[in-house]
Amino acid sequence: MTKRRVLLLLFSAPIVFWLFSALVVLAAGELGGCVIHEGYANPCSLAGYDLGEFLYSLGVFAAWGLLLVPILWGYMIVGWGIYEIAAFTYRRLKK
Repeated sequence: MTKRRVLLLLFSAPIVFWLFSALVVLAAGELGGCVIHEGYANPCSLAGYDLGEFLYSLGVFAAWGLLLVPILWGYMIVGWGIYEIAAFTYRRLKK
């Protein structure tokens, strides 16, 4: 059962990271009053640190992720399906 959980985590990691990056960019924009867009990195000071470059990178990933999320879901579904077929075949042959 632990193999399934590890594989599910690996297959869903890109989608979880995309959601995390989108939420961080939105929160920084709202709480810190930072301007974040795909053109270039703007200075953004939060808690005394300049996070402009970091937020710019996350913002680009979050924006392009809107196009890539269907591909990531497909990757997750196909990968999980291949694992299930292989596991089922292995169990059948083991008997």
